[in-house]
Amino acid sequence: MTSMAKHNYRYNPATLSFEPIEVPVLKKFANVTIQFVISLVVALIVFLSYSYYFDTPKEKILKRENAEIALKFELLGKMLNESDLMLEEIQIRDNHTYRAIFDADTISSSLRTGGMGGASKYDDLRNFNNADLLIDIATKLDQVTWKTYIQSKSFDEVIDLARDKEKMIHSIPAIQPVAVDNKIRITSYFGHRSDPFLRTKRFHQGMDFAGPKGVPVYATGNGRVISAAYSYFGYGNVVLVDHGFGYKTRYAHLSAIGVKKGDTITRGQIVGRLGNSGRSTGPHLHYEVIYRNKTVDPINYFNDMKPEEYEMMVRNANPLE
Repeated sequence: MTSMAKHNYRYNPATLSFEPIEVPVLKKFANVTIQFVISLVVALIVFLSYSYYFDTPKEKILKRENAEIALKFELLGKMLNESDLMLEEIQIRDNHTYRAIFDADTISSSLRTGGMGGASKYDDLRNFNNADLLIDIATKLDQVTWKTYIQSKSFDEVIDLARDKEKMIHSIPAIQPVAVDNKIRITSYFGHRSDPFLRTKRFHQGMDFAGPKGVPVYATGNGRVISAAYSYFGYGNVVLVDHGFGYKTRYAHLSAIGVKKGDTITRGQIVGRLGNSGRSTGPHLHYEVIYRNKTVDPINYFNDMKPEEYEMMVRNANPLE
């Protein structure tokens, strides 16, 4: 059976027969081209639609890797938050326990959270995918790093204070500056009182101990004499001792001074004799405790020593007396 090419026919009424229709070559080429273009467009539409709704294997791998990276960053952020909370607890203990034990200044919150730069510091991260997440992580990391640095410095200082603890114990004013006996009486306390000269209310910066002239006056802690001379500001003969650790003590209205500027002294050592020099209404010792350049109540620094313990301490500090 012979196959025949497919042709289109039309009826010719003149010949009363069907005659094949001849299609020009250019028209055939045009038809083929149109069909090819239509097929290409359809294929492109199908490809784009598939790509939009379905990922290629490579895209699936990249998306999975991006998701894993984002998850790791989230976990890192949580770890940094936990570290920050732990640091805050350590900071609280440091300020209110460790540093308080040694009377050290607390570290301000502005110093603990400072030193991280401005917002422009993270401009180079803004062009990345998940830029907000990256900037958040970088900020937290900088915060934790800075807080850790400050806390490390604080612990270094606390360690140094701990090493000096024994020295501090012997240096901080801790005894009554005159003997514990019935010859001495406290005539004026720290705080507001009526001034004996002006008869007006004034703040009294120390405590007054009245007693016989010439009674020994003792250093209340180890230290160095930074002033031992007559004062024209009402103190009369006065000795000022620097004990370190922020403490100083002042012994005023002395009848005699027993030390000189620059002397290193120990607790219980005689620094002078009770007297009536300067602006005074009678023989007494005016005693001040100064902490970080501010007078504080001396009564808070008196140990409850027995008279015999006090006498032994004085004998040990003044072997030649």
